[in-house]
Amino acid sequence: MSTTSEYAIYADDPEIRRRAEENARQFVHHETQFQLGHLPTEQPHPYTERFSSVVQQDTAAGIALLLNVDADIPPVARRVFLSPEYGSLVSAVGRAATTDRKICFSGCGSTGRLAMMLEEMWRQYWEDKAGVGPGDAARGTDGTHPALRKAEQAASVMTGGDRALIRSVESFEDHAAYGRRQIADLGLQRGDILVAITEGGETSSVIGTVEEGLERGCEVFLVYNNPTAVLVGSIERSRQVIEDPRVTVLDLYTGSMALTGSTRMQATTVEMVVVGSALEEVFRTVDGEAVSTGDRLEQANRFARLLGELSEIDNRQTMAALAERESQIYEGGGRVTYLASRFLLDVFSDTTERSPTFMLPPFRPADDESAPVSWAYAKDPLRSSPDAWFAMLRRAPRGIDWTADDYRRMGTWETLGAAPPSLGADEIARYLIGNEPDPTRTAVTPHLFLSIAVGEDGAHAEAPDGSGIAGGAKEPRNPHPADLLRIGAAGGDERRRGATGAGYTVSVRVPESPVLLWHHVATKLVMNTISTASMGIMNRIRGNWMVQLDPTNKKLIDRGSRIIAHIRGIGYPEACEELYRSLLARERLRAEGGHSTTSPVVDALDRLGG
Repeated sequence: MSTTSEYAIYADDPEIRRRAEENARQFVHHETQFQLGHLPTEQPHPYTERFSSVVQQDTAAGIALLLNVDADIPPVARRVFLSPEYGSLVSAVGRAATTDRKICFSGCGSTGRLAMMLEEMWRQYWEDKAGVGPGDAARGTDGTHPALRKAEQAASVMTGGDRALIRSVESFEDHAAYGRRQIADLGLQRGDILVAITEGGETSSVIGTVEEGLERGCEVFLVYNNPTAVLVGSIERSRQVIEDPRVTVLDLYTGSMALTGSTRMQATTVEMVVVGSALEEVFRTVDGEAVSTGDRLEQANRFARLLGELSEIDNRQTMAALAERESQIYEGGGRVTYLASRFLLDVFSDTTERSPTFMLPPFRPADDESAPVSWAYAKDPLRSSPDAWFAMLRRAPRGIDWTADDYRRMGTWETLGAAPPSLGADEIARYLIGNEPDPTRTAVTPHLFLSIAVGEDGAHAEAPDGSGIAGGAKEPRNPHPADLLRIGAAGGDERRRGATGAGYTVSVRVPESPVLLWHHVATKLVMNTISTASMGIMNRIRGNWMVQLDPTNKKLIDRGSRIIAHIRGIGYPEACEELYRSLLARERLRAEGGHSTTSPVVDALDRLGG
């Protein structure tokens, strides 16, 4: 595949060449702590070396390759479930459940979204106990109910605030000071519990949350997915917190990712299974159940059974059919809109992660008519946007309203440019995720509305016709009906035509859980698989390298350089310089009012290789 980017013409400019050489020299010689090619999470997995070519020839076979890598997870989960560190995590979560101690989950990118989901699971359990709807605890409904007071003890820190759930915040993960400040803003105190989750164990902002939590006297856990010895031996910021005796470490190393560096996949999945299982165990105990060592091991077995069922040929063909349909819609200039209510956060997470992972247009604010419309979007067909935000998070969105002086005190003002990024609650409210009319989703053809139902009985398939999304909230029926993706229903004619369009069923058993853990895991696996396969079909992956990435932080500059070096067979310093040529050329285009959807990595690859 060869393309010409919108900014390729600028790459040969002498000034850009000079600056690229200077920037690359600086990065190669002075940013060694962000050169992460030695970490397994940044290395290609041998199972999926030919993923892009396989998925284009036989989508179901390509999906089998992805699911084969997920099979690395159960043995690790079994080991961790038997470890004293996991026992300590369960005990700490139990203290939060039975005392007035707060519990906070922190993360960045995919693990930031996981942190928000773990908070949602905590809140969901207590709201279910109180018999109220999603978010009613935060709204103060019957605030005297003890379960609703317990719901409010949980919090989460997503690097960049909740706005980063919608679209990535450039360079924020590079700064430990930001993680520190977000913990300080929550007011955590001595005896509170912090569970910090970083995909690879080296994310600066998440490490900052650990440092601030320790300083405040919190009980701190650090969860990651790389070998401890490698992190301690090569990355100083990781070594300092891992070797701190006050930190309880859970090393969940499962191996390389199905796509090189795509920690939204196996790394975040095993972290969801392990930390989510700790929540589930505590709440089963609160409900009067006795949980044994055998019950802990059964959690790993549940994942293995779920994975085995997903891997059956009928389910792979169903996911393949959806991936092929999505890719055809995107290639035809169309749009996909997912409809969900109970599991909107799960669907939202996968959908928004596609932008930085595959450089798709990010979600667009409703009042911004100049930016490109996102290929995929997620909405709640049952609620207005303010109510949808509350129901999805089970609380009001948390924005960041730091001033220029705040950034100066943290020593990062020069990295921001002319003004602080807009990350407050008002900015979040610009994104309409409810049932308000949204003609952008149907302004082009083809388009697809896909309603997501999760669970054995499909009880969560609210409004599968997508009422109110395109035709207007007051209309009784959407003139553009939705198809239905059912995750979990078993038996019968699973692939039937429904009254509102095509029906797709991924037939798996979803075990019951007080925090709906397996509903979340199943949804994540299915959505990750479909979105990855569709991008593979569209040539946005080469081998198992995500070439369509946007190098918005130091980790991604390193990864982009390694991709160029690997595919074009050149040295790392030269590859880094070529990447900077593309970055600076794109910067020039934007300064002149232009717009580009081509990754600087792809621009460099095509410039070097034709």
